[in-house]
Amino acid sequence: MTVEQQLLDRLHDQALAENDERDWYRTGRIQCADCGTSVRTQTLETLPEHRCTERQRARRERKAAAHASEK
Repeated sequence: MTVEQQLLDRLHDQALAENDERDWYRTGRIQCADCGTSVRTQTLETLPEHRCTERQRARRERKAAAHASEK
């Protein structure tokens, strides 16, 4: 990866983080990076309990079932 590409990637990541923070300031909600659920939170330090592990497991099971039915 070139230095230019690394710089662009870092700038893109910073812009995404700034967008997430702006949305949180406006709405009080932020999207969980692991499961995609929009969660209401008081701070950006930690997210409240929102069954993230269960949501990820259910998504994997749905994918596996869909893949199995394609065969």
